[in-house]
Amino acid sequence: MAIDQLPATAVEVVADVSASAAPSPYIASGFTPDKPASARTGSAAMVAARATGRGLGTTTRHLATGTAGTGRAGWRYLRATDRVESIEPSSPSDWHHIKEERRKRWITAAATVGGGVAVSVGAWIGMVAGLSFTAIPGLEAAASTEGAAAVVATALYGRALNRRAAAELEAADTPEAIGPGEPGDDGEPFPLAWCKDGESVAVCLKRALAAEGIGTRQITVLGYRGWGWELAIELKGATPGKVMAASDQIEGHLALPDGGFMPEPDSRDKSRVTVRLVASNPFANMSRPAVHAPNALSVHDTVVMGRTMDGSNLALSLDGFCALVIGAMGAGKSLGALRTINEALTACRDAVVWDLDPIKGGLAEFGDLMAKRARGPQECEEALEEALSYVTARSTLMPALGMGDRWHATPEHPNLYINIDEFIQLSAKGKDSAIKILRTGRQYGIYLIMAGQEATADALGDAIAAIVAYRILMACRFEDVKIAFGVGAGALGWRPDRMKPAVGPVANDAGQAMIIGGPLVRAIRHQFNQYSREQITAAAPDRLKAGRPRMDADTLMKAGVRTGQVAGLADRLDALATQGGMEDAALVAVLVREFELSGEGFLPTATVLLPALHNTGWAGDAEVLGRTLRKHAPGVTTTRDNTADGKPRGWTRDAIEQAAAGLLDPVQARSQAG
Repeated sequence: MAIDQLPATAVEVVADVSASAAPSPYIASGFTPDKPASARTGSAAMVAARATGRGLGTTTRHLATGTAGTGRAGWRYLRATDRVESIEPSSPSDWHHIKEERRKRWITAAATVGGGVAVSVGAWIGMVAGLSFTAIPGLEAAASTEGAAAVVATALYGRALNRRAAAELEAADTPEAIGPGEPGDDGEPFPLAWCKDGESVAVCLKRALAAEGIGTRQITVLGYRGWGWELAIELKGATPGKVMAASDQIEGHLALPDGGFMPEPDSRDKSRVTVRLVASNPFANMSRPAVHAPNALSVHDTVVMGRTMDGSNLALSLDGFCALVIGAMGAGKSLGALRTINEALTACRDAVVWDLDPIKGGLAEFGDLMAKRARGPQECEEALEEALSYVTARSTLMPALGMGDRWHATPEHPNLYINIDEFIQLSAKGKDSAIKILRTGRQYGIYLIMAGQEATADALGDAIAAIVAYRILMACRFEDVKIAFGVGAGALGWRPDRMKPAVGPVANDAGQAMIIGGPLVRAIRHQFNQYSREQITAAAPDRLKAGRPRMDADTLMKAGVRTGQVAGLADRLDALATQGGMEDAALVAVLVREFELSGEGFLPTATVLLPALHNTGWAGDAEVLGRTLRKHAPGVTTTRDNTADGKPRGWTRDAIEQAAAGLLDPVQARSQAG
C-alpha cells in the first residue's frame, strides 16, 4: 500500500516518527515510546482506574500506619510508659509504683474490651429479635457496621501519623539515629554502643542501675576519655558496695567487655561514685619509656613509673618504698612492676639493690647492677640474715651520724632495697628474717620489695596488711584482695581480681595494678612502664662504668664480721676501700674472694694468692703480703698444707678473715687479739 493511500492520522504518525527516530540508534524505525494507558486522557475508564488505584494504595498505607500506631499506643498504655517518662524511676519504690500502674491498666483494658464485646452481642440480639432478621444476616450487619467504623477511624489515625512523620522528616537535616539499635521508651536498659552523646550515656547508665535496684539522684557526665565514658553518680538509697556487687550484671546491660564497668567511690562522701565505662584498653597508646641516665636519680625524687587511668602520672617516691606485689602468672609482676621499680632504683646514686629469688632466675637482666644476687632458699636465707645484721648495726649508728629519727639516704650512706621474688618459697627461717626486717628496717633505710602469685595468710603472717607500706595488686584472686587490701575493700571498688592476666600473645591487663600506699588511695587502675629486656641490658654497662653505690663502711663495721661468714665480707671491704680510702681493704677483699670461689680453707701463696693480686695491678711479693696482713691481724702467719703439688706455703681462710675483721673494726680486733 502506498503512503498516499493511508488515512490522514496514520500519515501524521509516520511523519512524526521519521522526524524523531533518526538521532537514536536504539529505536527501530517506525516506533516511538508511548505514555502508559492510564495516563491517556482519551479514556474516562482509564482515568477512573488510575484515581481509584491511587486512592486505594494511599488508604492502604494509612490503614497500615494507623494499625501499627494503634498497637504501639496500646502497648505504651499497658506498659505505663507515660508514667515512666514523667517520674523517671530511679529507686525500687518508683519501680514498684510503675508495676502497680501497669497492673491496673491491664485490668482496665480487659474490662473495656469485654464491655465492648458484650454491647455488640446485645445489639446483635436486639436486631435479630426486633427486626426478625435471621441470626447470621443480623450478625453480619452488626459486624460490618462496627468493622467499617473501625477501619475508617484507623485509616484516619494513620493519615495523621503519616503527615506528622513527613513534616518531621522534612524539618530534620539528617535522620536521627543512636546506633545499630534504638533504645525503647519503656525504661529498659540498652547497650552503651547505641549512645551518640553524653545525655544518652547518662540515660543508658541510669537504666542499667535501675534495673539492678540501684537508685540515683543525679548522674553527671564528666566526659569521653577515648577508652570510654567517665561519669559521676549521686546514689539514692544505695551504697558503693551494692554498685560493685552488681558490676557483672551492669556490664551485661551495657554490653561492655568483662571488667569494663569500673566504679570508684568517693572516700569523703559515701553517696558519690565515679564510674568508668571502659570499652577498650585505657593504656593502649602508652609508648615505651626511655631509661634513666646513670646516677641521675635519688631515692628522694618522685619518679614517674607509669600512668593512671585518668591520664595522670603514676609517680612514686622511693624513700620509704617497702612493697608487696601480688599477681597471677602473666599479670606482669616481673616484666612490669619489678622491672620498672628496679630500673629507677639502679639509676639512683643513693640506693644499693639486692636480687633474691628462692626458686627462679630473679631479675637476671640487671646483672651486676645488683650488689648481691641470691638463688635458692639457703642463699636467700643467708642474705636476709646479713641484711638483718645491718638493721641492728644502723640502730646504734644512726644517732652517731646525727640523722634524727629516721635514716636519711645519701651516696655515702645509701638505702638498701632487697627484691624477693616468689617470697612464699622462702624457708621458715628466711620468712622469719623477712618479717623482722619488715618490722624494723624501714626506720633504718632497709626495705623489702616482695613479689608472689598469692598473698596467702600463712606466707608472712600478719605482716602483709599491717606493715608493708605499698600494696600492689595486679590480676589476682579475690582472696588476695581480702588479705592484702583488707576485708571489705572489694565493696569499695578495690577489685583487681576482675583484671585478666596475659595469655600467650594476648596482653589483656598485664602490667596493670591497683595500689594502696603513700598518696595512692584511689580505687583506680594504674599501668607500669613497659621496659624491654634489651633496654635494661643495654643500660647496665654505662651504669656500672659510672659506679654503683656500695653499703657504707660505717654500717659494715658496726655489723661486724662473723667467723665463717665469707659471703658479703668482700663487699664490706670494697666499700671500706672506696669510702675510707684504705688500699689494704681492697687487697684483702681480693683474697677473700679467692677463698669464696674455691671453697677451700687453705690456698698457696705463690700459685694462687699472689697471681690473683698481681692481676689487679698490685706489685708486692709474699713478704709484703705477710706484713700487710699482720698489720691488721697481729700474730697471723703462713702455714703449709697438703696439696696436689706437695706442701706449699700459704694462708688459711681464718687468717684472712682475722685481717678483714681488723680492717672493719680495729678496736674489736685489738681487744680480741689481746
